Amino acid sequence: MAAQILPFPKPSPAPSSPIATYLWVGEAHRKLADLHGAGHLPARRLVVEASRLRHQQELIAAVRDAGGEIVLDTEAAELASVGRHAGRVRGAPWALPEGAGPLGPDHFRADAKSDVIGQIARLAVSSGVTAVLSPAHHLGDPAFRDWFSVDRDACLALRRALDREGGQGIAIDYPLIVPNAVLNQPNQRGMLVATLAALPIDYVWLRVAGLGADAGPLQLSRYLSAAAGLHNLGKPVIADQLGGLPGQAALAFGGVSGIAQGIGERERFDTGDWHKPAKPRPDDAKFGRAVRLSIPGLNRTLTRSELDVLASAKNGRRICGCADRACCKHGYDSMVADPRGHAARQFFSSIAKLEAVPDLRRETYFLSHDGPMAKADRTAREIKALRPDAAEAARQNIDPEALMKRLADHSRTTEKIRTTLETIHETRGNDVPRARVAALRSGGAPKSAKGQP
Repeated sequence: MAAQILPFPKPSPAPSSPIATYLWVGEAHRKLADLHGAGHLPARRLVVEASRLRHQQELIAAVRDAGGEIVLDTEAAELASVGRHAGRVRGAPWALPEGAGPLGPDHFRADAKSDVIGQIARLAVSSGVTAVLSPAHHLGDPAFRDWFSVDRDACLALRRALDREGGQGIAIDYPLIVPNAVLNQPNQRGMLVATLAALPIDYVWLRVAGLGADAGPLQLSRYLSAAAGLHNLGKPVIADQLGGLPGQAALAFGGVSGIAQGIGERERFDTGDWHKPAKPRPDDAKFGRAVRLSIPGLNRTLTRSELDVLASAKNGRRICGCADRACCKHGYDSMVADPRGHAARQFFSSIAKLEAVPDLRRETYFLSHDGPMAKADRTAREIKALRPDAAEAARQNIDPEALMKRLADHSRTTEKIRTTLETIHETRGNDVPRARVAALRSGGAPKSAKGQP
């Protein structure tokens, strides 16, 4: 009689959690709408600003109709800022009339005559958004130190207003807008967590002043530690306006559940000019900001003139150009001809690659020879060794020595970040807690009393 051979059970595949990727629409809404229509923008989560909402309806409708998620930014922080309230954000429905100054704490009370909270709720309902960023403010505002208690009450009032207006299915997310120093103090962070735990919110959006794609090794290390301190909330944490390698590292190391940034913008959050009166704008000044180009893998953007100077060096076009023909068919030429399209495709591609890796292997992938960190380090070393053509530098009015010094400094910083992350990876085990997964939300279903997803 033949022996019966029992097959070993096949091991279950390692879990690979989805990454919540939020796209701030910002100034590039027309370009992003074109990319989405052509199938080149796999965005399923948008962040739209109240002041620009009416201009972005085409893209909003397309993403919403495809089952995507729309988050409304109230721009409360900017509207309460001396340096920002008179700019573009004054297009928000609850902004004060021109010349009346910024919104103050009393405007965000539940019983305020200006009814800011009610206006936010009504716009959210009428616009059919999935979630609203609670009206919160920069906790480092020197003009008013008690914004957090005001914002806590405003969040509770917004929940009541949404329910009253028929928006029971609209979630509230909380943007925690803090200076680095506050976030890195355990006592301060513990107080923030204790208060946030009692609010009717789904997600926490971590927006740290002075931190962005250019973060150094110490800043990044502290950010990862601070983000882990928010996990006790039991809610997903979104890295807001933290672009480049620091944002990807926060995802790979499990510090955050998702990321929110723009394409060529909103990759760094800075409040350096928020508390000073804005300088008068010359009548002939151009609106918008200059488009900067992203060199694949470098973790740095450059102006078109700077990039052309680098491309003039031997092997410059090859090193600086996009080698992904699915992204840029003709390499360098296609990249500079369509910088936003290139940046959008590279951003979503990098997230998709990380998302495909099982959770507990993401750190290893990120730091591996073919991973984003090692590639950035190699690219930075190659670029700092370039010798640009002096004539091209003069034609572009670029100081080649100053440019190459900046790139050499960037290469050293990148190397230090790699060393720091490798040390963190080696000294902690795989059982380190990771941020809670942020599932794709759709409006319409009532939320529980505490707003759990």
